[in-house]
Amino acid sequence: MWFTENAWPPMLLAGLGAIVCFALWNSDRRSRYLLSGLACLGLIGGFFALERAIVTDGERVQHQVAVLCDQFRRREPATLDQFSATAPELKALCKTAMETVEIGNDLRLTDFRTTFTNQNSLANVHFRANATISALGFSGHHPFRCILSYQKEGGEWKIVEVQRLDPIKGDKMEVMAHR
Repeated sequence: MWFTENAWPPMLLAGLGAIVCFALWNSDRRSRYLLSGLACLGLIGGFFALERAIVTDGERVQHQVAVLCDQFRRREPATLDQFSATAPELKALCKTAMETVEIGNDLRLTDFRTTFTNQNSLANVHFRANATISALGFSGHHPFRCILSYQKEGGEWKIVEVQRLDPIKGDKMEVMAHR
């Protein structure tokens, strides 16, 4: 488990250390300061490589949300595999939405926040999406805000609940409601 959510804080600290070491080396030309500065630069690369190598459950679930949204946009049947067998109504709702809604190629996902409960077996992913959509005679740019609840089932994360939120106020809305 990585000790920060991303690699930037330790990379910045190592960068600051490198600057201090190079400044000290510049003032008195001792090789230990030069070597320390170079070691700090190596740490920056090491922290970056370590961050890429460690994938947390939160990153996995967020990636799965991005895959889900892209599959939905392309109307792929595999989209329905993302839903739990315990939530057939959500699978049916998704199928209806895929037949009704057309999403443009300008889909953008932002504002990811993931929280875990039940000993990390339940994940709630809050995110925002913006895209051009066409549905039921409406066509235009549309903001979307949602919380997807994932449950770990047999080593895979499956959607068990969908909460649509008002993009501005955050109040709960019907999933297929026109805003």
